[in-house]
Amino acid sequence: MSLWTTLKQTFRRTGYLRASLGQNDGWQGLSSRMRPFDAENAVGRFRSWVYAAAMLNAHAVASVPLRMYVRRRPGRKLFQTRKPSAAARAYLIGEQGDALRPSRVVQHKASHWRGDFELLSEPHPALDLLSTVNPYHNGFELSVLRMLYLQITGNCFLHVVSDPMLRRPEELWLMPSQWTSVLPSGAGFIAGYEYGRDFTEKLTFSPDEVIHWKLPSLDHLHLGMGRLEAVWSALALHDAKRTMDLARFDNHARPDFLLVVKQGASGEALDRFEKQVDQKLRGTRKSGRFIAITGDVQAVPLNFPPELIGDADRVLEEIAAGFGVPISKLLANDPNRSVAGVNDAAWLRDTILPYCRLDEEKLNEKYLPLFGIEDDAFLAYDNPVPEDRRFQLDRRTRYVRGGILTPNEARAEEGLDPRPDGDCLASSASSSR
Repeated sequence: MSLWTTLKQTFRRTGYLRASLGQNDGWQGLSSRMRPFDAENAVGRFRSWVYAAAMLNAHAVASVPLRMYVRRRPGRKLFQTRKPSAAARAYLIGEQGDALRPSRVVQHKASHWRGDFELLSEPHPALDLLSTVNPYHNGFELSVLRMLYLQITGNCFLHVVSDPMLRRPEELWLMPSQWTSVLPSGAGFIAGYEYGRDFTEKLTFSPDEVIHWKLPSLDHLHLGMGRLEAVWSALALHDAKRTMDLARFDNHARPDFLLVVKQGASGEALDRFEKQVDQKLRGTRKSGRFIAITGDVQAVPLNFPPELIGDADRVLEEIAAGFGVPISKLLANDPNRSVAGVNDAAWLRDTILPYCRLDEEKLNEKYLPLFGIEDDAFLAYDNPVPEDRRFQLDRRTRYVRGGILTPNEARAEEGLDPRPDGDCLASSASSSR
């Protein structure tokens, strides 16, 4: 590409980036912009059904093994490797169907290398750092927190601390989203990141010091939209319902009944009547009692049926749908547990797998180049959707017995080394006797 072409594309990009900035984004990205959605308030809502749904997704993603694959080259190996199983290879190349594919960067590398790659079978600095993270956190904690912040706030920020001598990352630190702001730029899209719990202790980081994960958003180019924001109105109804229930039980809501005394009575007589009703009937342990009075009194109910406001079942359904979690996983006594296995498979395919794709895409895009091995390696999660192991084993057994696969081909599908006598088909071996 010529220098003129590069400059021309840069100027075109600058125009687009400047046009993407709002009036409050600051001049050339020197001031941060806060979204109407309050990330700190959202973090405070991390409880009840939101906690249950978000933790299910976060733990599921963190439990999927993350592995490193390297391109097979001639010469001496720097690290020990082994062949991946045929199922793993097919998944990484994207040959297991449209619904079961890794991220695009993994598919591209695996296909571009024509399947000539192997699984790293010993520790590597890039994997070691994702496991040790820093002196106060471990890899599983970081993975869970990364997924939680993505779901609750739509964004996750990771500060990379590099060794100045070795020039490679040595620690990873999570930057809580509610204390982090993006500094937009009309020249380079993002000028940096501002971080700090107290406005008097704000720190500014350059774009290369922070890895930023975000979920898709239609109203902001620099920040993502979390699952919690998608169900914000349902949570408002849920909180209103709980506040009303607490007020009713604490006797702080408006009166349940209006007592209309039809015969004329003095104010003093009405006060005595109200005190008598309050003394005999108010309180959680006085339900079912009655009071006898003389005269014509009418009781008019005032409260609305509480079931019509913030219905618990409807709120749970909306939260479960927003977070992509089956209700059967949230309710231990769900009447539809008979289809729980089907729901779990759909949840792993439609919710957990996309999170794995998003995470490995960002790790390959921003994290792996920090070690200078992005041209010869990639990070990929295992397929989180379990295959039917019994079915696959029976299939291979039948294929070997029927002369469709050799024993070594079946062993290759399992990622096992070949045997000296395993290259003959069963039919040809039996006919040669």
